[in-house]
Parts: sequence; C-alpha cells; structure tokens
Amino acid sequence: MRSAVFIILTFFLASFSGCFGEDLEEESVIPKITVDDVSSAIRGQYMSIAVDSTVDWTVNRSPGLFLMDEFGVLRDADVMTFPASQETLNFLVMDSERDDIQLEFTAGEEIWNVTLMLEDSSEMMLVDGRRAYETADMLTSQYNNRWCASASIHEGGAAYENAAEAMEDKMWDMGFDHVEITRYPDDPDQLNIVGYNWGRVNPDEYIVIGGHFDIAYMFTPPGGGTNEGANDDTSGSTVSLEMAQALAQMEFDHTVVAGLWACEEEGLLGTRAYVANLPENVSVRAYMNFDMVALNYPITPLTEPVIGPAGEIFEPTKYDWSISVAGASQENMERMHDWVGTTIEEDLAYEPTEGNPIYWQIAESCASDHCSFFQAGYPTFNFFSPGGDISFWQEWHSPSDTFEFMTAKAGGPDGMASGFNSLVWAALDLFVRVDNAENFHGNWKESTE
Repeated sequence: MRSAVFIILTFFLASFSGCFGEDLEEESVIPKITVDDVSSAIRGQYMSIAVDSTVDWTVNRSPGLFLMDEFGVLRDADVMTFPASQETLNFLVMDSERDDIQLEFTAGEEIWNVTLMLEDSSEMMLVDGRRAYETADMLTSQYNNRWCASASIHEGGAAYENAAEAMEDKMWDMGFDHVEITRYPDDPDQLNIVGYNWGRVNPDEYIVIGGHFDIAYMFTPPGGGTNEGANDDTSGSTVSLEMAQALAQMEFDHTVVAGLWACEEEGLLGTRAYVANLPENVSVRAYMNFDMVALNYPITPLTEPVIGPAGEIFEPTKYDWSISVAGASQENMERMHDWVGTTIEEDLAYEPTEGNPIYWQIAESCASDHCSFFQAGYPTFNFFSPGGDISFWQEWHSPSDTFEFMTAKAGGPDGMASGFNSLVWAALDLFVRVDNAENFHGNWKESTE
C-alpha cells in the first residue's frame, strides 16, 4: 500500500518539476550586455549598433536622434526596452548642430555607455537642403508660369497642369502608396497633387504637409505678378517635395499626406476644396504649411545692398523664421509650442542670431493654406521665412521673385541649401512627434463630442 502511495506521489510531483525547473533556470540567467564598439555617427543617416544581451535590455537616448521600433517606426521616447532576442539597435541621427549624441544601454545592473561623435554626411541625407536646392532650380527653370488652373485668362492653366502632371509622376517615383491630381466634381479646377503613404495603425488619421504650387499671375497686387515665384511659393513646394521623398519611404502609425496645392493665390481654393472633400471617416491629425520659406536660419544676411532683376536696390535685412501653431485646444497648442522649442533648442541645437532669429508662437492667420485646415478644427504648424520685411514687400508677387535673385541674397547655392536644410529637419522632427503623440487632436473632435 505504501509503495502504491509513493508511486502516485512521485508522478504528482513530477508534473510540476518542469515549471519549477524553468523558473530556476530563468533566475539563474546572469544579466550581461555587450555593445558594438563604435565612436562616431553620420549626421542625417540611419545607424545600427550591434547588441548582445542575455536578458531584455533598455536604451536611454540623448536629444539629437530618434530610436526605431520593431516595425521600423521612429519613436520620440527617451527610453525604450527591447527583447533579449533583438541583436541591433536602429535609430536615425538628426542633422543637428550638436557635436555628439549619447546612448546608455542597461541590462539588469549592467550598464554600457556610448558617446558618438557626429560627422557630416558626404552623401545625401534622409532629408537634405542640397537636394532641395536642386529641386527649386528644376521647378523655376522647367515649370514656370504655374498660374492657377481656375484663372482661365491665363492660358486656362495649361502651364500649371503640365507641371502638376510632372509632379504626379515624381511622387509616384518616390514610392507613395497612392498619388492623384484632384479633380473634384463640384470644383474641377482645383488640381492639387497629393501623395499618400498609408499609416500602419491609424490609416484614417492624416498628417499632412504642403505648400501651394501656383504662383501669382499677371497684375496680381502688390507687385504685379511673377513668372517664377521662386520664394512665393516655389520655396514651399520645394520643401514639401523634399519632405515627401523621405516620408513616402518611411513607416508611420498615421497616414502621410504630401500636397502641392492649387489656387492659393486666388483665396486658398485648393486647400479649401481638399478639406471639404475629405472622406467622412478621415480626420487630420496635423497640417504643416510651407509658404515663402526661402531665406532663414542659418543663412547669414548680406551686409551690402543687392541689386534686383529690374535694378531695384534691396537693403540688408535680417532673415527671420517663424513657426505658428493653431487649430487645437489650449492644452494641445501648448504641447505643439513645446514640441517646436524642443526641436529647435534641444534636438537640433540651433543657435539663432540677431540676423536670423527663430521664434514660435500660438497664432492664427489666414495668409496661407494652413487657414483652410485650422478653420476646420485641425492642428496646424505654419512655417514662414520670407527673407525679411524689405525683401518681402519688394518681391511679393513681383517679377523680382526669381531663383537667381533668391540665391544671390542667400550668398550663393550653399547658403540657400543651408536654409532649406534647417527647415526640412525641423519639420521632420515635428512630424515624428505628431505621429507619436497620445491623446492629441484638434478642435474638430471637441466639436463632435
């Protein structure tokens, strides 16, 4: 009898032995981490560092980079934890003015610190002012007279439509999931060129970037119209296209939308039509607008007067850059305001001067396409850097608004490229923050609750 009881008890205890054994085995794993010995990083490029850890490991990052999760999405979290099975840390190095960036790896009580000295990239970066300069040159040399399609007295918009079709092809080549030239049944003249990269988590929430593609037609006040519209708004179209070529290839939680807008010069007609025709299930998480963004930090303002295309004398002026936020509750607008400060002062470490200040504010204006979005209750960021008051008033809707003259005021191609570069990196940084933000929405949601 005792023998039978012993045998039964032995089988009963054996059924638990595996669990106990596994617990003991897990407890016996000693945390140990080894990180690849690297000492430098290239600005504006993705980077991977090999990691070998016996347990789950955590990374604490400094400003100046974004970590990447297992889905390839950039994250703005300062601290992230990865499974022991993950053998690389992937991240994007911002093109900041920092000298270095830091990472701290932790596994249990094991700590591994890495400082990476930053080096300039000889190749094109993820977004790059040098490539943007080439785009601006292309647009102003090959696709001028982009007068709005609804202005029938101006060739019926033939030059604009030709340019729009060319940009549609270019955006397909960038790799967008869908590209279209809009032809709304109730407003067929609003030929917006729009590319979509569908979000992996919330495809019905759009993060939109854009600038208007049309330029001021003949007799437009105050300057009488322009053929190139180099600053107003080929510059904004350029920044939008430079952002687009990167965003089309990246992974985000929310859908990327890149727009080149029609008929801004006639009353924001293209964006008003776009917003009015959004699908019922779609909301705009945020919109970033670029209008007259040719001359800004870190371009050094000229010290001597420069002669315009028609003999005008342009006095030296500061090249200021403003970023205005609107379209959300006070709490969310303050978050947006703080994001801009973190982007400019910490991540990118820009050091504005009296000659090229940068300032950000909570303010509404209907001087450009962002108005169409914030009036619908969507959060907006409006980038504006026209080149100072004197330049703005003498060039605005004027034949003086040429690519050659804009480049001269920037001190040459390198100067112009540097201004575009600061814009695209600031915008990309903010884009990542908007994509990552929790409980973030505009006034549109409050009005429907």
